[in-house]
Amino acid sequence: MTVWTLQPIPADGDYLVFGVPYAGTGAASFTAWPRELGAGRFCAVQPPGRENRFGEAHVGSHQEFAEGLVAEIADRLDRPYALIGHCGAVPFLLQIAAHLEKRGLPAPRRLFASGWGAPHKGLYGKLNFVDLDEVDMVAEIEERCAALGHRLPPEFLEMAAETLLADVRLQRGYRAEELPSRNIPVSVIGWTEDAVVPQSEVWPGWDECASATYHVLEGDHWEFLRFPRALRDLVEREMTAVTSA
Repeated sequence: MTVWTLQPIPADGDYLVFGVPYAGTGAASFTAWPRELGAGRFCAVQPPGRENRFGEAHVGSHQEFAEGLVAEIADRLDRPYALIGHCGAVPFLLQIAAHLEKRGLPAPRRLFASGWGAPHKGLYGKLNFVDLDEVDMVAEIEERCAALGHRLPPEFLEMAAETLLADVRLQRGYRAEELPSRNIPVSVIGWTEDAVVPQSEVWPGWDECASATYHVLEGDHWEFLRFPRALRDLVEREMTAVTSA
């Protein structure tokens, strides 16, 4: 039974990309990706506490997240694969990759880390530096939906706000104590109009902790969720290079 992925992991394709959802969202945020990347190339991760797993408790740590996901996908890593995530999803990518290496399992050929700065330098984004008791999480969700041209019914807004709050609380506890080795390259992605994690905060320090390359794409903080052509082309280019090497 599928638990940690919204759909069964594709059985074919020249490479595979696992998408880890952005804070407050679930696997449905990657709806367009399988079609855009091509059949068999993409699998959306579904953490507990959201969408079809809303009745389950949220994970208590990044390590717990990594252990749960890896336990499910460990026997399906028989082709080149990558992990991709945006903003608060990036620490999860790092923890997952480190856990895979620790277990001696096939490691991702690349990480795509969007809208997040060097992990050892701290946290990023306004929600990590405000009093959460005073933040209107429903308004935060409405802002995201408006940016993407979506509207959620009131009952779903409340559910999404609850998920976002849980995600931010977990995010605030992250410390970069276990990072993947430099054997796993990282494509660090900044966005030209990002007002949440400005591109000026994204790149500094990554070269201190990873084999990183930096890419600046056009768009605001939410552009990642729209999966623009430039992002698709970057993923395809990097992963095609891996499979043809």
